[in-house]
Amino acid sequence: MICAAPPPPTIERTALRDDPLTRTRLLVVDDHPAVRAGLRELLADEADFVVVAAVDTAEAGLEVAKREPIDVAVVDYQLAGRNGLWLSRKLKRLPLPPAVLIYSAYTDGVLAAAVVAEADALVSKGSLGSDLCREIRYTAVGEGHLPALPPRLAESLRRRLDHDEQALFGLLLAGLPPAEVAATLGLTSAAMEARLRDLLGRLEGLPAAPRG
Repeated sequence: MICAAPPPPTIERTALRDDPLTRTRLLVVDDHPAVRAGLRELLADEADFVVVAAVDTAEAGLEVAKREPIDVAVVDYQLAGRNGLWLSRKLKRLPLPPAVLIYSAYTDGVLAAAVVAEADALVSKGSLGSDLCREIRYTAVGEGHLPALPPRLAESLRRRLDHDEQALFGLLLAGLPPAEVAATLGLTSAAMEARLRDLLGRLEGLPAAPRG
């Protein structure tokens, strides 16, 4: 399948790379061999993409990103062992962190946790290849996006998170970087990391997402 070209600029999302010849360096992480191969073939067919590596575990993806410059990591949520959200947090703490696009069969179940994991975009596995490519292009220039919280999920968060957790999640949801959130809440870096780790663990089960 060949991806469609990016759509015409819109009011909300207009950024493009200044140099059209610059190729976006991609890392693909998926533990299903056929899906991984299909993604690599799909993305490699695009003139503005180069797939630096396609690997099957979060740990392998992290090692690649430590060695190679990556613009966007395209990461399956459910992996054997560590999942894609663990990888997102690790990638965001590298000296030159890539943008992270998470894809999952059930985006609602991953959405809240993806916010805490600092993912830049979330795409359904049911999307067309052209949609994935378009979102990668937006994510590469800082215009990736996470979907709005569905009312059902927002209500679940209000019921199951305490006041401090709601405050932390709300600031992250508003787009503040973790360092700014920590300063706002009066937390040290170590305390912020501990709070994020605990919150991520809670949110991954809210609601439970099927494998995907």
